Amino acid sequence: MSDLRAVMSTSYEALDSDSARFFRRLGAHPGDDFSSAAAAALTATPPVAARRFLDRLTRAHLVERLRSDRFRLHDLVRLYAVERLRAEEGPVAASAAVERVARWYTHAAARAQRSAHPHFPVVPGARAAGELPGFPSAREALAWFENERRNLIAVLHAAVDHGHDDVAWRLPASVYPLFELHRHWDEWLDLHVVGLQAAERAGDPFGTARNHLGLGDALWLSGDLTDAVVHYRAAIGQNEAAGDPWIEGFAERQLGEVAWQRGERVSAVGHVERALAVFREAGERRGEAMGLLSKAGFGADLGRFDTALADARAAVAAFEEIGDAWSIAWCHCTLGRALVGVGQATEAVERYRSAIGVFDDREDDDSRAVALMGLAEAHDVLGDVERAREALGAALEYLRDVGDPRVQGVERRLSTLLARG
Repeated sequence: MSDLRAVMSTSYEALDSDSARFFRRLGAHPGDDFSSAAAAALTATPPVAARRFLDRLTRAHLVERLRSDRFRLHDLVRLYAVERLRAEEGPVAASAAVERVARWYTHAAARAQRSAHPHFPVVPGARAAGELPGFPSAREALAWFENERRNLIAVLHAAVDHGHDDVAWRLPASVYPLFELHRHWDEWLDLHVVGLQAAERAGDPFGTARNHLGLGDALWLSGDLTDAVVHYRAAIGQNEAAGDPWIEGFAERQLGEVAWQRGERVSAVGHVERALAVFREAGERRGEAMGLLSKAGFGADLGRFDTALADARAAVAAFEEIGDAWSIAWCHCTLGRALVGVGQATEAVERYRSAIGVFDDREDDDSRAVALMGLAEAHDVLGDVERAREALGAALEYLRDVGDPRVQGVERRLSTLLARG
C-alpha cells in the first residue's frame, strides 16, 4: 500500500497545476466510470480541455481508459484524489463538484427522456454547465440511459449527501419513465423515495407532488395498490399549492385505474372524468388522450365494444395530433381489443403488428408482450390458430424470463390453443 501511494504521489506531483486540479476533482465523481463530458462538468473544465487532461492522466496511469470516451479511477486512486481535493481545495470544493455533475447528469437524462418520451414534462432546473449529449433517436437515448443508469442513481445519493436537495428531487421527477420502460422498477421506487424526501426537505410542493406521483406509479406497477393510492392522493394534496394541471390530471387518472382494478366501477369512472376535465381545461392533449384510453379500456372490460372503439379511436387521433409514437402504439393495444369485439379482427391484427414494431424499436419488451397477447386473440378469432400460438408463445417466453404474474393465465390460454390442434 505504501509503495502504491508513493507511486501515486510521484505521478501526481509530476503534473502541472491544471492537470492536478482536474485529477483531484475527478475523485468526486459518484459513479464507477464516466465520459469526458461528465468529467468536464464535474471539474468545471471546457470539454476540449477535459479530453486533453484525460489523455494526459491516462498516460500517467492515474486514469484508466475503458473504451472510447469511457474512463475510470481505480478505487485506491479515487481515494487519493479525494484526499488531495479535500486537503488542497477543502470540502466546499468537493460539494460544488458534486452539484455540478449532478446537474449535468439530470439535464443529460432529461434530454434522453425527451427523446424517448417527448411529451413527458421534465424539470431539470437551472442550466447545467458543460456539453450535453444529443440523441437523434429514441434508441440512442435509451442506450445512453442504460449505460449511465448506475451513475444516475449514484449521483442522486451523492447530491443528497452533500445537501443539494433541489437537484436531488428533480432527477427522479424528470426521468422515471426511463426506469419504467426496461422494468428497473425496484430502482425506480427507491429513486422516488429519495427524491420525495429531498423535495420535502427543500420545502418544494411541486417537487413533492411530482415525486408522490412517480412513486404512486412505481407502486401501482409493482402491485401495491393500497400504497399507490396513498401517494396519488398526496400528489393531489401537495399540488393544491403547486397548481399544476398535469399532476392533478394524471393523479386522478391513476386513481381511476386503481379503482377499476379493485372493482370500484363508479369511483373509477368519476376519477377519469375529473382527469379529462382537468386536461381539457389546460389544453393538455396527451393527458386527455390517456383519459380517453382509460375509458376505452373500461368499456372493453364491460363488453361495450362500440363505446370502447369510439374512445380508443379518439385517443389515437389525439396522440397522432401531437406525434406521440409510443402512445399511439400503446393505444393500438386497446383499440385492437375493441376491434376484435366488434368483429373487425383483421384491422386489429394490423394495429397490433404496428404497435409491436414501435415497441421493438424501443426495446420495450413489456409492452411488446401485451401486444403479442392481443395479436394472439385476434389471430384466434380469425381462425389462424398456428399464428395465435406463435404470438402467445413469444409473449409467454418473455413473461417467464421476468417472473411476471401473468404467466399462469397465458399458459392456460396457450394450452387451450395447443389442445385444439
